[in-house]
Amino acid sequence: MRQSRCAVHSIAGRREAFQGTVRPHPGTDRGMLRRAIQFIAWMFVLLASRLASGQTCTLYETGFESFTGPPSLTQGPFTVEWCLNGASVAASGFCPTGSALKLDASGDDPVLLVRVGDAACASVTVSFTYAQFVATGTVLKAGTTSATTVPCSPSTPTTIGTLSTTGGACTLVSFTVTLGGAHGAVFRFDHGANANAILIDDVSVQITDCCSQMHTCCEIGTPGCSQSKVEACVCAVDPYCCETAWDDQCVAEVDAFRCGDCDGSGSGQCLTAFATDFGTLYSTSSVCTLFPSLFESCEGSPPTLTISGSCAGSGDPALRFGTGFPYSAAITRCIDLSLTPAPVFRFRFTRNAGSLGPRIDYRVDGGEWLLGWQPSTGQGTQGCTEVELNLATIADATAVQFRLLSGSSVANGAAFDDLLLTSGSQPHDCCTTGMAGCTDGAIERCVCAADPYCCETAWDVACVALATSTCKAGCSGVPTCGAGDAGDCSVARALPFCDDAACCLAVCQIDPFCCESAWDELCVDEAATICFGASCGPPAGSCLSINAGPGCADPECCSSVCVSDPVCCLVSWDALCVAAATDGCVQASPADLDGNGVVSGADLAMLLAGWGNPGPSDLDGSGTTDAADLAMLLAAWSG
Repeated sequence: MRQSRCAVHSIAGRREAFQGTVRPHPGTDRGMLRRAIQFIAWMFVLLASRLASGQTCTLYETGFESFTGPPSLTQGPFTVEWCLNGASVAASGFCPTGSALKLDASGDDPVLLVRVGDAACASVTVSFTYAQFVATGTVLKAGTTSATTVPCSPSTPTTIGTLSTTGGACTLVSFTVTLGGAHGAVFRFDHGANANAILIDDVSVQITDCCSQMHTCCEIGTPGCSQSKVEACVCAVDPYCCETAWDDQCVAEVDAFRCGDCDGSGSGQCLTAFATDFGTLYSTSSVCTLFPSLFESCEGSPPTLTISGSCAGSGDPALRFGTGFPYSAAITRCIDLSLTPAPVFRFRFTRNAGSLGPRIDYRVDGGEWLLGWQPSTGQGTQGCTEVELNLATIADATAVQFRLLSGSSVANGAAFDDLLLTSGSQPHDCCTTGMAGCTDGAIERCVCAADPYCCETAWDVACVALATSTCKAGCSGVPTCGAGDAGDCSVARALPFCDDAACCLAVCQIDPFCCESAWDELCVDEAATICFGASCGPPAGSCLSINAGPGCADPECCSSVCVSDPVCCLVSWDALCVAAATDGCVQASPADLDGNGVVSGADLAMLLAGWGNPGPSDLDGSGTTDAADLAMLLAAWSG
């Protein structure tokens, strides 16, 4: 089952966080362009590094605005509570921030509980400001806890901070407690044995590695969301939702990708694909326990795994059934078949000779179970047998469940393996979705080299887009570069893309706006410069020499280089452009008989050795090696 595709550019590319607001201009300095590209790459590396080390987000804040005391918080698994222990809210005389929490006696030791429950946070950080004219001896003590309500006399064995700044200075401090699997942390502001006053203000609580638990998958918020399966399903397609923020589009994708149900329609509960080979590790647990994302429930003695029999082996388990009555069975989660062209259910099975089972039942929208497949006489008794079950009669159903059952109350050697829902439609052209592969071999090879899924599982819309943009299929009705109806690259319009795939991709490489919003006048100008030789031809210099300005003298070579490296026609014809021209444009001289890139004495020796005879030394193709060929070699002399 494919979980993530590089071809989903419309999602990953929609974000503006790293795109900036200024579009590239043909006059931009090339060094700046490359530095900008390097900076963007660095930003992604930095982001990945920060994600790997854990996200931190703010759970709670209070400025002690109410004289009745700071508020509590209950949100999902999180709880924040105070026990003031004699401290009180008073007007601040030190920091210009309004009210603050005042401690002015040895018994004024307020306690803050931060409970994270089962959210598996890595740490809790408390930040606050404080001010005191003279030393109060106040320290901050902390410890982990399993308490569900705030304890006024907690165990706080560790002093994690001393509040020592005096003179009324408003001081910001921050202290962290590592949870190590604990369900919470408790902080105690321990006032010293005196009557000096200290004011605590602007308390903020941050949590690390559990930000997603702050909101459900149907609410916007920090990266990720509290339902792990839904989170994984959305982020497999749209990593932004787990890397940057769970925004309104991520919420919409919960239903759009059928990962969950935020709109109340129930449509999000069904799978859009189904595939398993039961992994590589043997376990005695039921398949419902091992694969809960695929199997909703088991019946009777639940099916488990086996590594014996013709459909299994060491490192390749298969499903096997239990014995007893009722039949052993595994029921899949509901599956939306409407999104798979001409769906078929492929699987392999085996059974003992003389037994009836196994079999597959199905039901639609929770209705009654109907027989979907049962082996014919002798089928599956001579080894592992592959079956393709045609689902044409229920192809449009959006909520189908399959029940794999033993068909027997006694051991019958029945096993299933390599279950796959896929397309089984007839052969189709490369611009049409359907079964794996397409009828044009060259385009098929081009597409599948980039995305093997298209030749292994199904030819879906992403395969059609790849065929159009990269493999010159010329499909229409596809929102991508190279689409037959995308419009002329020399004409501005309100829609993105144009019909020359290579030119379109080259322009969008330096100006993503042209493939995200509209092919406007600037895109047309960029296409003229990059693709259609506006910077090419005399008086530009040789394509094999560095030029201060853009372009080179050979229009055909110049255009071919600029499509792969637009900077060569936008900024200057530098060493990289010369290298590309040398590799892609310059044809080897026929006088270079030994093929080493230089016409020299070795080639002269080969020509003389062939004198009077046809062959490679007959440079002009006259049928014999003679003086005319010698003259051609000397004219091409470079060594």
